[in-house]
Amino acid sequence: MSKKLIVFVLITLNITFSCNTDDDVVGTINETFIIGQWQLSSSTKNGTTIDLDTCDLMETYVFSNSNKVSITLYTFNTNNVCEEDAKTAYDYTIIGANLTINNNSAFVISTPENATLILTSKSSSDTFVNTYTRK
Repeated sequence: MSKKLIVFVLITLNITFSCNTDDDVVGTINETFIIGQWQLSSSTKNGTTIDLDTCDLMETYVFSNSNKVSITLYTFNTNNVCEEDAKTAYDYTIIGANLTINNNSAFVISTPENATLILTSKSSSDTFVNTYTRK
């Protein structure tokens, strides 16, 4: 699946998504936990693994302590080499286990271990789960 489509679904279309808390979600996230660089390691849609290519796996989120997140996406160039495709910065907020990016993209955060960040978003028909590892 195209990285742009994944990001489009997760960031842009999340405007209409609503989040529910899951049993394994940490109730309150320490806001400093998220600070740092996170790299995509896996993704699912409705429990089915999304096949990610090399460029998809280079996607990074960098959260700062000033409530800004920089998202970098990569794509294959004409020589079939991954190169930076887009880098955007947004404001973010964390309330409990809920992360909101740019006042419209809502995720539920779970953190099964210190080096793993799981962002879950839900729509009326789909659940997307992206797992990131700390870099």
